[in-house]
Amino acid sequence: MQTFLFYDIETSGLNPAFDQVLTFACIRTDLSLNEISRDDIVIRLRDDIVPSPGAFLTHRLDAQTLETGISEYQAALKIHSLVNTPQTISIGYNSLGFDDEFLRFLFYRNLLDPYSHQFANGCSRIDMLPVTLIYYLFCSQALSWPVLENGRSTMKLDLLTLQNKFETSGRAHEAMSDVESVVALAKAFSKYEDIWSYVQGFFDKNADLDRMNNLESSKLSKAYEMDLALMVSVSFGADCNYMAPVVYVGGSVPYKNQSLWIRLDKDGLFDRIDEALGVYDLMTIRKKPGDQLFVLPVLDRFWEKLLPASRAQCVRNLDFIKQNVSSFDKTVSFHRNFKYPHVPDIDLDADLYQGGFFSFQDKKEISIFHKTEDKKRCQITQTFQSNRVRMLAQRILVRNFNEKPESAPEFQSHLKGILGIDPEKSIKGYKEDVKLTCAKALEELEKIEAEKMQAFDSNQKDILKWLKSHIQSQSTLFADTF
Repeated sequence: MQTFLFYDIETSGLNPAFDQVLTFACIRTDLSLNEISRDDIVIRLRDDIVPSPGAFLTHRLDAQTLETGISEYQAALKIHSLVNTPQTISIGYNSLGFDDEFLRFLFYRNLLDPYSHQFANGCSRIDMLPVTLIYYLFCSQALSWPVLENGRSTMKLDLLTLQNKFETSGRAHEAMSDVESVVALAKAFSKYEDIWSYVQGFFDKNADLDRMNNLESSKLSKAYEMDLALMVSVSFGADCNYMAPVVYVGGSVPYKNQSLWIRLDKDGLFDRIDEALGVYDLMTIRKKPGDQLFVLPVLDRFWEKLLPASRAQCVRNLDFIKQNVSSFDKTVSFHRNFKYPHVPDIDLDADLYQGGFFSFQDKKEISIFHKTEDKKRCQITQTFQSNRVRMLAQRILVRNFNEKPESAPEFQSHLKGILGIDPEKSIKGYKEDVKLTCAKALEELEKIEAEKMQAFDSNQKDILKWLKSHIQSQSTLFADTF
């Protein structure tokens, strides 16, 4: 039976490769949104995770709550099973932009398939944030829409919940409470069956591809002989009504699942030229089929949703392109052939994308690891031929089964980098970012205490006190270890 699995997570920070899922809550419903079951999972904070002060001030998870949790490895197995239950449609709010990537890295570093919940056994995903934008733009009667003091609309889930009086069991940024809000959103939207059915098609890769390949030719497209469309994304912001005109400039050559688009409502789009490359210094939008970027045809009823200034700027940019075809084509060629830079010394935790998919041999050793009883895992791990699988397995054992770091030599260098006293030993991520260190977190805490302390309630002040003590203890522990 096909079901929806509404879910939400709270995390130790914002970096999906280096931060940790701390709570996972979900409600499974049938397609009529009748509840079938719910789960609420708390995960212990790993010793090698430096908590981000900003994250903890938001979700307010404390030491007492986290100490009741299960290990990350146990949680990963359970969550993986939930989202991979056959015929499951996983649904979150901004999940494709945040939660789902955290789950991919959670699964990867615990030697579970990071992608199967996206396509295998009838499973798929839906993100309710872009769905909410469609209703805001084209079916505004579905909800009462909150407005900020500056007069701008907002798509924040907590404000949508408050404005529409959704019943929840807790406060905002508690995982289960947020899940209940998303279920309430779905119930409000599903009353408009035609739109509800249509928006789900955006998350079907084949349907989304068909829509992009069969954009109805508009008068504007014919006039400029270009494939024009309208794109809906929360990243565009309220100022442009979350919608922008775009031109399709082709598919990525190295990444076959990416189509490239250029936003046309920006002033000064072609003002800057990269002298070294001889191309316009502009950004392209990279879209994958079934992602959170919605592409619509340039129909009159959609075009009218654009602000007049956006429509006028779009035409000016199209005129410029028509008059500078050669330079524009050179720019397009550069972006179509662009490859993400290789990150040297990338940390194993962050090597999901650069390292690629697990091989057939990798999967055989992974299966052996999961099937081996706990007390024999350390020994069996030493026999693995795959360096990647062996080192990930060793990290699992240190993090979840009280194995000493000495049993994972490669992991010791990772632990040294957490102190943050030597920039040369920083833990590198796939975006050439670095893992949060004790030194950096303590610096952030000092700044918060100096500038914002009066704005916090007693609960948040207690959390800050615990964080400071916890991170100082981490610093002492790692310094003594090495």
